[in-house]
Amino acid sequence: MGFRTLEEVKAYRAARAFKLEVYRLVKSRPAAEGDHRFRSQLFEAAASAEVNIAEGFRRYGAGDFSHFLRISSSSLEEATCRLQDGIDRGYFTKADCRQALELADEAARLIVGLIVSLRKFRSTSRSPLIGPPVRNTPSDTDDP
Repeated sequence: MGFRTLEEVKAYRAARAFKLEVYRLVKSRPAAEGDHRFRSQLFEAAASAEVNIAEGFRRYGAGDFSHFLRISSSSLEEATCRLQDGIDRGYFTKADCRQALELADEAARLIVGLIVSLRKFRSTSRSPLIGPPVRNTPSDTDDP
């Protein structure tokens, strides 16, 4: 295992897909979108899952990365709990949330797998990164 870019981390991509699905879901339901406190708390929890993976990735050490992955896992749990709260409030149905919950489960599974795989690096103080991290930059062909 080794990563040069954050986008190579499957757990990151899964957490991002979950966040985007949560955004889509809330924006499709006026009652949920209109409850500014609910929306803000749900969006923050969903975004935190992705952001903590990114922050841990930039820490360069397996121990720090694992720590932030655990925080990310907790944020996923909080976001799924808030989705359930949205169901309880009548903003969504279980069917509405099915895709988001499946994405959260996938992200959680990948996060746990990554934490387990990082254990071998923690005992040796090696980094899971291959060389210095590389930022993806928009190419000349990317749309603005």
